[in-house]
Amino acid sequence: MSRWLLASGSPKGNRTVEELLAARGPAEVTAVSTAGEITALPPGLPFDCAVLNLPLADDPGTASALRLAETAAVLVLAAEERCAALREALRPQGVAVLQKPLGRQALLAALDVLEGLGTRLALLRQKNNKLEQKQREVQLINRAKLVLISALGMTEAQAHRHMERQAMDRRVPKIEVAIDVLRLYEDR
Repeated sequence: MSRWLLASGSPKGNRTVEELLAARGPAEVTAVSTAGEITALPPGLPFDCAVLNLPLADDPGTASALRLAETAAVLVLAAEERCAALREALRPQGVAVLQKPLGRQALLAALDVLEGLGTRLALLRQKNNKLEQKQREVQLINRAKLVLISALGMTEAQAHRHMERQAMDRRVPKIEVAIDVLRLYEDR
């Protein structure tokens, strides 16, 4: 189930998008009417997709769209006279801008595309988090090897083999051995 943030200066704007989302299937929807409400949301926004129906009462929209684009797929709906400037400012950050008024079918198609992008972003975020975790583990393991090299006079190959042997003997991941090595020898 996708998590959506809807922001519109008019209740009708949010209601229209909420109805379309409800017709598509289950979705978790949070509706706000000001940029202040968007800013008040907790950091690390838990949304997959965001639709901003501009203008908002307290923000022309670019700051809110850019903030949301850090973690979600964002669609901005704006009047014709603002679209070109908004596209220029927001497109480099991956924010889609569509001109109002938008027909029901066109908006529904845009929401489908946005949800697909939101799902893709969430998967990429997960993959990125795993890679960052793996990188931290490799750095710790390498640091532990360096500690073994300097504390016990081992070569890099010996330190590597020592840590692998410890991990196999104890039936624990190599990262646990690295943490133990760092605890034991770094304080000396």
